[in-house]
Amino acid sequence: MHCLLIWILGWNLVGMGKPDTIGISVPISRQLIHEQINHAQAEALHALYSTLDTSAARYDTRLTDMQAREARAREALTKEVNDIQLFVESSAYEHRIKYYYLYGLYHVLSLYAYQVQHGELDALLAPLLIKQFREMMQADMQGKSIASCLDDVPYQVGFINIEGFPNNYGYRVAKTILFRAFAAAHPEQVLTSLQGPYAEFLNEPFTDTIIARVARLYPQRVYDYATSYTAVGNAIRRNPDSLVQTIVRIGQAPYAIQILPFLDGLVHKQYTIQQLEKIIPDQDAYYRLCVQTVIDMRRKWLNDTPVLNLKGMEQNVKRAALHYIRTINDLHDTLDAVRFACVDAFTPQEIYYLLINGEEEIYTSSYVGLFKRMMQRLQPPRGDKLLMSVYFDRFKKFITMAAAYNTLNDFLQSMPEANATALMEQFVSGLEKTETLEDAVDVADAFGSIRDARLLDFLRREVDKNYLVMQKQQNQRGQVIYALLASLFSSRVHDQQDSVWSQDISRKFHLPPIDKVPFSSLVGDNGRVYEEVLFYGDKDGFESFNSFMSSFRGNEWKITKNSYWLTIESQRGKPITIFVKLPFADADQDELAMSKLSAYLNAQQIHPTIYIHRGHSYHVNATIAQLQSSARIVILGSCGGYNSLASVLQVSPQAQIISSKQTGTLFVNEPIIRAIEENILAGKDIVWEKLWNQLAAELRKTPHYDQFEDYIPPHKNMGAIFIKAYHQLMQDNADRPASDDEP
Repeated sequence: MHCLLIWILGWNLVGMGKPDTIGISVPISRQLIHEQINHAQAEALHALYSTLDTSAARYDTRLTDMQAREARAREALTKEVNDIQLFVESSAYEHRIKYYYLYGLYHVLSLYAYQVQHGELDALLAPLLIKQFREMMQADMQGKSIASCLDDVPYQVGFINIEGFPNNYGYRVAKTILFRAFAAAHPEQVLTSLQGPYAEFLNEPFTDTIIARVARLYPQRVYDYATSYTAVGNAIRRNPDSLVQTIVRIGQAPYAIQILPFLDGLVHKQYTIQQLEKIIPDQDAYYRLCVQTVIDMRRKWLNDTPVLNLKGMEQNVKRAALHYIRTINDLHDTLDAVRFACVDAFTPQEIYYLLINGEEEIYTSSYVGLFKRMMQRLQPPRGDKLLMSVYFDRFKKFITMAAAYNTLNDFLQSMPEANATALMEQFVSGLEKTETLEDAVDVADAFGSIRDARLLDFLRREVDKNYLVMQKQQNQRGQVIYALLASLFSSRVHDQQDSVWSQDISRKFHLPPIDKVPFSSLVGDNGRVYEEVLFYGDKDGFESFNSFMSSFRGNEWKITKNSYWLTIESQRGKPITIFVKLPFADADQDELAMSKLSAYLNAQQIHPTIYIHRGHSYHVNATIAQLQSSARIVILGSCGGYNSLASVLQVSPQAQIISSKQTGTLFVNEPIIRAIEENILAGKDIVWEKLWNQLAAELRKTPHYDQFEDYIPPHKNMGAIFIKAYHQLMQDNADRPASDDEP
């Protein structure tokens, strides 16, 4: 028989007591599976290194602990996997059994590599993965159930490993245990999993209970499937739970999308589907009901009364509010009596919800006009009473916007001084309790806007006080948030240039430069700078596209076109290639163009370092979905709210973001883009303070200077700086013993 000789140098066998250096002959019938295991090992190691490279690129941290964990993972994927191969080959089992275990090992390694590469598994779980595989293999060899090996191991690891033992009599029990664990940990993914890896449990009685739980947490997801012609949709429609059946009935209604946010009221018999159907066609009445409902839900939530679909109602209020914001924005050239006529009948509370939901789109003049009308209609004319009437819903967002538009002092002066003081104390406190960093980012943004020295000094003292409380409670997240705020604000007090302040912050928090983008960081391996510009098929999108293309006429640029995008290449200076997605009026064509361009860039291994979003805020998620980790400059326009910033930085932590307080305009976007391109063509670093000063001098002579003033360059983008520094501090703290030092 032809044999393959495998030499293993310096590695002990698992439980075999063999010499350190041995040779084992492998029959030709199993040579291929060993080669496949070797290939899977290589893929697993590549996935491990790729993940760690990305992590290291995110944060400039002390890597001692990370290196030790990496070494342990590498050992598991090499030495320990080889040990298992040798153990199986050295055993007395017949070929069929040996092949079964070897194939299981290959399958597990392949699943590990795939899930790590797709961000579904922590690469550093490799030691646990291989350890559990060995335990399951030994249990299977002894005729025991692999379900007994699932204790104290993350379900993600168990899910991979049980697929290596599909013939074990405990396979089904083990998979049931893992499905229940998965459903408890990720209820938001349960319905998707029931069409995939856990489809076999769709008709199990216990799955009805799991779906009912999902309905209470994620009713929108249940609705989406309930209105689909899928196996999961069928399971939902026959589910006996009363809440699930209410969602099913909503899905059958003509105005289902507008009715679903009122799920809590429907369940508690506050109104019926038929009553809502009569209100929905009246846009004003519907918006008022949305506001009234979200306030009532907020009251219940504060009183610890469970409410259903609060986030859904908040999103619904935002959608309804943006209709009015856009109407008022579009009438900016008309008389105020005409421009604001659509809110003539609105209460102060209804205008309040317009303001806090319009952050990413509202014009300065629209904000000022709405704020004035809100304050005029207050009876009594006190801001504190207004906030009490809405149960302080998103009041930190409101305070931040008031600071940005210079109305904060007016608002605070409308209430007794003691109440104003208490309000600003609350503005700074409790930042450690939220699920996201949005409130903390709002505070950071407000500090960047407030010019009242007395108020700033008060807020700094409050930040220090909250830090001491967090320190006493040993709340690490709270300490990081308040230490960071204290550092940002104390350093910002001094009358120093923006570039100096930015450099200080970069040094203090081990961040890449935030005052500039080095030219070298924009250039790919082939010496070329790649950019991606995304236009969308509405009226503004076509106008912006035509204006953008007017900057690339002449012999300095070469333009080629296909059905979905343009390619613009520089003919002088440093090599630049710009991929420009064409706008399409048809939404399906627009989406197809996006996917075609993305597929092309991936196939050609092209990694743009500059991304430009040229569309309204409702398109921004589509743009963010195109981002690669290579992004170093991202121009978002008006879409620079917390969620967008956080999403961009999650994909590309080194990205520097340009945003605007209000809807962007091509009369400002084009000069910014031209200035960036000129720097790149010349091979220069992009120094933000210098570039911004040049743009200010250019635009000061135009009618668009006020709009330019609403643009936020990266070195002044407090929200983005805060998010970057927060993650860096959390990483630093994870790599060193806790410190009792104050900020």
